[in-house]
Amino acid sequence: NIGSITMRPSWTNVQSLSWGDRLAVDEWDKGSTYRKENGWQGKDLIHDPDSAVHISDYYVKYGDGTGVNGLNKGGVGTTITGVVHFTERAESHQGFCHGGSMCSTMDDVIGWCGFLVTGSCQPWSGFTVQINTALRKPIPVNTTLMVVAWITKVERRKVSISAHLVDPSQESGEEEVVYAEGDGLVIVNKGVL
Repeated sequence: NIGSITMRPSWTNVQSLSWGDRLAVDEWDKGSTYRKENGWQGKDLIHDPDSAVHISDYYVKYGDGTGVNGLNKGGVGTTITGVVHFTERAESHQGFCHGGSMCSTMDDVIGWCGFLVTGSCQPWSGFTVQINTALRKPIPVNTTLMVVAWITKVERRKVSISAHLVDPSQESGEEEVVYAEGDGLVIVNKGVL
């Protein structure tokens, strides 16, 4: 089962088998009650089931620790994959989603990828300081896509990450349709690495 997105595209059934392990994050899995009890004031912008843009789950495949001294897991090559649904509430131009919804998606996936640098998921162990996103193609409302981010470099507390937002449902041999590409920089908190 891949999250709570209804009307899941058929490509998720096949592709999700290669995405790695599902991230278990209490603030998503336990919902708004957990968030309220633990100091949050509102709903999660991307992971709440009622969000205009909704990522229900992330899956992780850890790298071999490259770029991080003393680790044999995490670091460069760590990859996070999610299924993202752009609802009609993300609409801007008639029938298409606002570019900010794409940028928010890239911000989220890049940030969460940075939280995986140590070879385990450490939510809120750092912060995103830069995101560069190229919007390649408008997204029609009520579209479900795949978002992927991967760690490309680790330099002390700086974690460099690349990402893309794609429709992988193309016929065999065809290229994935790329809706957005980006890169970002996450700074992990002192003592994390």
